[in-house]
Amino acid sequence: MMNKKPLIGVSICAVVLLVLGSLNNVVGFQTVQSSNQKMINEEINQKELLFQTILDIANNKEIQKVILGSGITGKRFFEPGMRFSTFTPHVLTEKFLKRMYTMGVILSKTISKSRMQSIVQKYQVINPEMQHGIKDVIEKSPTLKGEITQLSNSDCECENENTTVLYFPVLCTILLCIFGLILFLFYTFHLGAIILIIADFLITLFQCIHP
Repeated sequence: MMNKKPLIGVSICAVVLLVLGSLNNVVGFQTVQSSNQKMINEEINQKELLFQTILDIANNKEIQKVILGSGITGKRFFEPGMRFSTFTPHVLTEKFLKRMYTMGVILSKTISKSRMQSIVQKYQVINPEMQHGIKDVIEKSPTLKGEITQLSNSDCECENENTTVLYFPVLCTILLCIFGLILFLFYTFHLGAIILIIADFLITLFQCIHP
């Protein structure tokens, strides 16, 4: 009669290997899933922080004074007759901002990213004087300075030598979506001047567009 002990030993080894292999696959899957979840959470956190920063900048009284006193109000914008003279400071709400972003995402699906970037380059609304004025206010505000610092520490492609446009992919994509939608609203209905200016300021600050 054949000795069954070697067969039993081989069977046990096979079962152990199968179990270990299964565990390895599960661990691998969980690692990938955990990594993906971490990336998603980071993007959500960046988006929420960016929204809060836009709200805090737009609703800052000193920054509103900088915008009103910059000389851009009353100047022609885009085409003859298109002016910022209708700009009136008001409280920007999170609900309105998120709605504009959602609509901007929809709009971005019909316009390529490169086309969106060229539009921003063509219709930049912020001038160097206003850029410096807003920066000065931010430097003096611990809250605003802290938010900008946090955004600057977000994941970026700063070390990628092949990157020529988007250094901060998440932040820049959100800003481009907001700018594109608000640009349309302002051009058509003269709405959203403050968001347009702040989005343009942050696009320049984070170098989302290169000349």
